Amino acid sequence: MLRIRNEELVDVITFLEGFELQPKVSRVRTKLVKLIRTKIDELYKDEVDLLQRFGKKDEEGNLVQDNGNFSLLPETAAEYHKEKADLLNEDSVIDVAELQDKLPLLIGGLGDSEVTVSGKDAETLELILELLETEVKGV
Repeated sequence: MLRIRNEELVDVITFLEGFELQPKVSRVRTKLVKLIRTKIDELYKDEVDLLQRFGKKDEEGNLVQDNGNFSLLPETAAEYHKEKADLLNEDSVIDVAELQDKLPLLIGGLGDSEVTVSGKDAETLELILELLETEVKGV
């Protein structure tokens, strides 16, 4: 089971989707991305639930948007931000049992790549490799 903090899900999937890999390794990556996308969809639903609880609504009960952002009720905005921060700090648990025997291939493909990374990409790669290596070791 991979444990990824919710706030890291989007960075991880964005990195994985954009990283060039050989076809055999890419197939493993694509399967992992599908599993992560399911967790992102769940996170999105949880965020919408928070907005439904704390967001400003019009007469018809629809959330009010201002320049593409949802408006919050001033009296509950602090509670919304606290609950959203708590949600983002939670771990998503991703069952990768079906990929277990293929994870070393993905680790090798990512670690041995000729692609140069730096900054946030380097941090995200390190996170992914740590998560995958921990899963393979069964720690």
